[in-house]
Amino acid sequence: MADIPKKNTDYKNLPSVDQLLQSVRDVPAPHAVKTQVAREFLAELRADSDGENIENREQILSAYQLKLSRVLWPLKPVINATGVILHTGLGRAPYSAAMVQKMSALLSDAYVNLELDLASGKRGNRNDHLRLWLRALSGAENGILVNNNAAAVLLALNTLANRKEVIISRGQLVEIGGSFRIPEILKKAGAKLVEIGTTNRTHPADYEAAISKKTSLLLWVHSSNYRIEGFTREVSLAQMVEIGQKHQIPVMADLGSGALVDLDGYGVPREPLVPEVIKTGVDVVTFSVDKLLGGPQGGIIVGSDRWIKAIEKNHLLRALRTDKTQILLTLEALRGYFNPDTHIPFYRDLNLSVESLTGRAEEIVAAVSADNLEITVTETRGQVGSGASPTDTFPSVALKLRHARFNAKTLSKKLRLTEAPILGYIADDDVYLDLRTVRESQDAVVIRMLNALS
Repeated sequence: MADIPKKNTDYKNLPSVDQLLQSVRDVPAPHAVKTQVAREFLAELRADSDGENIENREQILSAYQLKLSRVLWPLKPVINATGVILHTGLGRAPYSAAMVQKMSALLSDAYVNLELDLASGKRGNRNDHLRLWLRALSGAENGILVNNNAAAVLLALNTLANRKEVIISRGQLVEIGGSFRIPEILKKAGAKLVEIGTTNRTHPADYEAAISKKTSLLLWVHSSNYRIEGFTREVSLAQMVEIGQKHQIPVMADLGSGALVDLDGYGVPREPLVPEVIKTGVDVVTFSVDKLLGGPQGGIIVGSDRWIKAIEKNHLLRALRTDKTQILLTLEALRGYFNPDTHIPFYRDLNLSVESLTGRAEEIVAAVSADNLEITVTETRGQVGSGASPTDTFPSVALKLRHARFNAKTLSKKLRLTEAPILGYIADDDVYLDLRTVRESQDAVVIRMLNALS
């Protein structure tokens, strides 16, 4: 609903659809879209049971134009001041400058050899563009890319275990954001779930006891978004592979985030590295592209040549395959691993020092002169986000804001609705802007927006 003052108004005096359209006749947008927005806008006003109306004709037109602009340009740059580096609501891993430049150079009003073998002139395989990169960086025999990790898990399970049994520890029956649950994805893949062990303890003997003639897969799922501590026992991947080889049953590992770089050096507890998992002898490994790998939305499936070829023959792949943009951006993300601290924004952000963040914070405070705004520099804790290292944080620096006329909720909303939206977080009735996830080039914009909060 448009932001308009409350006042009793005769709805008969509301403008017609045509009159609203005249006010935006110079806006470059399809007539059908402008008309639909106008109709819905007027319907909202008429249906308002609280009498929330407009004061005059100018406000009507202004409110409609604002609503139309939000429909025409719903996606816009947002300054991430949450301290969460991989923020799902903000698109997870940000693209590097090299990724954007390469995409513009190759795809701007141009065609690419997505499925064309230039040497032979015959049809090619779109996954061949990434295959060598995935083999080299993961250590696997083969690999492909699909449109996200949920698709990777679904496709792999359907290929390896359709109408068959899949054994998994109860402690790994995870649910991630968006109500994505492992038991449900198994069902959609056509597999039958066989739970073993307990929530906190599973033993090798549990796998041995559950194996039957109907067993087609042993599944291991990384609990990336929660952690169980205390009286626990988990069967290692190496032990699972040994059991699988003994019974000639493949083993699949879903890593979720998937890391190619050890996070220990960045002050964050390590996640399982893809090459390490491959070395255990696991047959199939799945992981995301847009999390710790630092690329676009996508899911990678790597593993033994036998099973990857079988997965590629699955007709579901056509429904789950990636387009030229995802392939190109994933390739550029992988290319950046010769120096991830510089070329992968996620690792660059992790590597920022508290001292540098403090210096930037103090410069911002010195440049802000809004009378009603109190700003202090404070130490805070950042997070990786998107389910990786869920219980762990790292040192960061934030601006703590308090306004004389606005409470924290109102102040936070005003920052989100500025011309350059700023998303922070609220704690103890204060608004915090964590600078670790704010680009240094955005500091001037932050200063301007804060100075406007009079």
